[in-house]
Amino acid sequence: MPMRLLSLLLVFCSATLLASAHRSEPDHAPPDRTRPGAWTETQLRTLTLAQQIGQLFAVRARGVFQSVDDPDYRELVRLVEQFQVGGVIFFQGDPYSQAILANELQRRSRLPLLIAQDTEWGVAMRVSRTTSFPRAMAIGATGNPDYAYAVGYVTAREARALGVHQLYAPVADVNNNPLNPIINVRAFGEDPLQVATMVRAFVRGVQDAGAIATAKHFPGHGDTSIDSHSDLPVLPFDRRRLDTLELVPFRAAIKAGVQSIMTGHLALPRLDPTPNLPASLSRRITHELLREELGFDGLVVTDALEMQGVTKHFGVGEAAVRALEAGADMLLLSEDVEAARSAILQAVAQGRLSRARIEASVRRILLAKERLGLHRERLVDLNAIPYVVGIAPHQALSQTIARASLTLLRNEGNLLPLPDVPATPRQLQVIILSDSDDPATGRFFVQTLREIAPDDRIASRLLDVRSHPDDYRAALEAAARADVVLVPAYLFVRSGTGRIRLPERQRTFLDALIAQGRPVVLIAFGNPYLIMDLQRPPAVYLAAYGGSESTQRAAVQAIFGQAPITGRLPITIPGHFQRGDGLQLEQVAPRLAYPEEVGMSTQRLYRVDSLLRAAIADSAFPGAAVAIGRGPAIVWLKGYGHFTYTSDQRVTPSSVFDLASLTKVVVTTTAAMQLYEAGKLDLDAPVVRYLPEFGQNGKDRVTIRQLLSHTAGLAPFHPFHRMGITSAEAVRQAILSDSLIYEPGTQSRYSDLGMIVLGWVIERITGQPLDRYAEEHIFRPLGMRHTGFRSVGRPDTTVVPTEVDTVFRHRLIQGEVHDETAWILGGVAGHAGLFSTAEDLARFAYMLVNEGRIGGRPFLKPETIRLFTTPVDPERAGTRALGWDTRSREGYSSAGRLFGPRSFGHTGFTGTSIWIDPDQQLFVILLTNRVYPTRENRKHLAVRARLADLAYEALIGPPTLNLNALLP
Repeated sequence: MPMRLLSLLLVFCSATLLASAHRSEPDHAPPDRTRPGAWTETQLRTLTLAQQIGQLFAVRARGVFQSVDDPDYRELVRLVEQFQVGGVIFFQGDPYSQAILANELQRRSRLPLLIAQDTEWGVAMRVSRTTSFPRAMAIGATGNPDYAYAVGYVTAREARALGVHQLYAPVADVNNNPLNPIINVRAFGEDPLQVATMVRAFVRGVQDAGAIATAKHFPGHGDTSIDSHSDLPVLPFDRRRLDTLELVPFRAAIKAGVQSIMTGHLALPRLDPTPNLPASLSRRITHELLREELGFDGLVVTDALEMQGVTKHFGVGEAAVRALEAGADMLLLSEDVEAARSAILQAVAQGRLSRARIEASVRRILLAKERLGLHRERLVDLNAIPYVVGIAPHQALSQTIARASLTLLRNEGNLLPLPDVPATPRQLQVIILSDSDDPATGRFFVQTLREIAPDDRIASRLLDVRSHPDDYRAALEAAARADVVLVPAYLFVRSGTGRIRLPERQRTFLDALIAQGRPVVLIAFGNPYLIMDLQRPPAVYLAAYGGSESTQRAAVQAIFGQAPITGRLPITIPGHFQRGDGLQLEQVAPRLAYPEEVGMSTQRLYRVDSLLRAAIADSAFPGAAVAIGRGPAIVWLKGYGHFTYTSDQRVTPSSVFDLASLTKVVVTTTAAMQLYEAGKLDLDAPVVRYLPEFGQNGKDRVTIRQLLSHTAGLAPFHPFHRMGITSAEAVRQAILSDSLIYEPGTQSRYSDLGMIVLGWVIERITGQPLDRYAEEHIFRPLGMRHTGFRSVGRPDTTVVPTEVDTVFRHRLIQGEVHDETAWILGGVAGHAGLFSTAEDLARFAYMLVNEGRIGGRPFLKPETIRLFTTPVDPERAGTRALGWDTRSREGYSSAGRLFGPRSFGHTGFTGTSIWIDPDQQLFVILLTNRVYPTRENRKHLAVRARLADLAYEALIGPPTLNLNALLP
């Protein structure tokens, strides 16, 4: 046929087809709308060919605010209203802007839009202030497919809340090439079976939550050193190799019911020898392999058609036609949708593509929309967003996975963990390495470091693409003066760069830094293979796989022993480490955590805020600090109110309170426990064995056990300050010469005098003043930095005040012990005088709920704790244990109604309390100054009990992340 005649025929056919695009199809009999697919068939019959072709395209959108005259916004609206695209792909944005725009576009669109987004590590991959999860390789390092399921589920929930229906995740590639510049940590690992397990779990999580999962990049982008964003990778593998490696995760995804697969721009000449033909445009790969052989009948989407893996070899129109010929359904991010549509219309006119072929893809697209329920409701509820997106349970999941993924590959000389409370402050030099020009890189790491190690001297430097050689020299000089050098390296996958290696200047710097001989802790917040570039290894190498805030926080916690390290390497690092390598470290100190991480509910704990604020408003006390913890974590650490009702000094968790009688358990009882374990204190020995002068007036048979259990026959207290006894020696002699008021061991009467005596016993045995012994053997080992006794006569306005004393001292008591007897004794006594913070007491309680261990060492033996916290004689001594009290089974208890029968605790006159339930590994600490301005105030009693109940009611499972509660 002459070329001129052919050209005229093509023009005529194209014009005819375009004209038909604007004519309505004839009406049909009403379908059975209850039958699945009925809506799809109805809509398909109403669409012209041009409208059907429009459904094949998904175009770019930004989820940010745009004015009505913004050119990008106007073009997007035109594509939705006039071109009638089938889908939109959201890129960077914020939650509300994206959701609002999604709703607007849905209203403007004739048919529901299928809205998609890249969400490999959560919606946060594209949308700010949403939940950011660790990278896929980090999940692989946990070895736990339940985490993959949970991430898929939560990501889908957040995506649906923001108007997204299709998730371009998971990455099903097997990253067995260390030089791969674009997959790297986006893959779950290098073992095809492990990747398959994780992919299958992720797919199920996404689709159980009501979204479409998309496995990518078929048939596998893991073993290439070329980024398909910038060129066409060539995979020289035969079918046998693909079947045993690349295709394994895709088969698993298909078996799991994955609803969509993305084809990659990868040439496989041994499957399709057509030169420069990517899999996304290959019928042999997309149709014959994926559809016919693997049996996939879901939605096939291409990778972005704007990528150079396609555009270097094919024009816009030819790429679109070939993708459809290959078997794709949706064409993503064509550079020119009008030109692509014209080419498709021309291909239909020429017979290269059939109308049936177009309809088959449109049917799949419409059916996907119908299955999502978009034909019934296509808009999202904006009011629901803050209840779904970025909520505490989702953040807890992210934090838990980040912690479980950390992989310690070197720990020379057992450098880690660093003590979180060092005996003396250290000089820590942080040198941030970054392959970007973002000045904020590493800022969160340093901030978290300073929060966790506030006593250390921390300096930081950022070395990035802007840094001058002088900056590198200065960093080396600073590092030479440091005790430990921390090097967080942010080396990320960046599309289009074609590399993921240390820049030469940074590699040279690292080699020089390590050669200096100072301990270097290298943390790979990104590419775990970076150690391959070094001439010698650092003292510590920690693979974190990504740089999300949850990952950075987990890394800092792990460095200081506040989190365990349990990850296993899911890849091989040639010449260095094998898959499965990973040193294990236990947690040795408490960490701050989301309540959900230890089986508690953030939402329920918000009631603590209401309780404390109401109590302050009711004048129960002007200020309070609360610490609630469980197992390995402190989940609630807050201050409420002010120092006084008229003060502007706010109470914080680090505010220092007068603990009053908590001194009895924190110092005196704890010291007795230590001396008992050391064989220096016999509980059944008479007190006179250690303190002979105590035996006056019939007290010679009183035992240490009776002092601890308040069954010694001693008076509860004497108001020495009202009796004219105002010197320490006079008080001592009065107590030593005092008489019994009942037969020892026959009943229990709470007594300050008995604990004062026990304090003297401890001093006699140890040869040290009680305050010095406590500092050296209790506070310092426990890392209680702001705990101790305080001398009298020296007020301190930085301490929360207690009472306005109008009887004895005639002033506001602030920074001096409130208890008059302890004040006369110089501020140091076995019954009162201790000052501390909620933060410090949380460390003390952490030790008790963790069977006496802290800092990687036993502080107390578990059996000693059980002995001292078990009631000694319920018949005669009631709830009293040794030093500690236990929960009353009847009537009021400051432990509330719900703490278990083995719970133990104590209270203090100033309004303080501590309660521990060992069975639930739960502790609750309340510090108040309820005696301000006067002790004639008992409103705090109900607050204590209610606080304990609220903490207990927040339990939702065992002290670990409860996935069943997290995933409704």
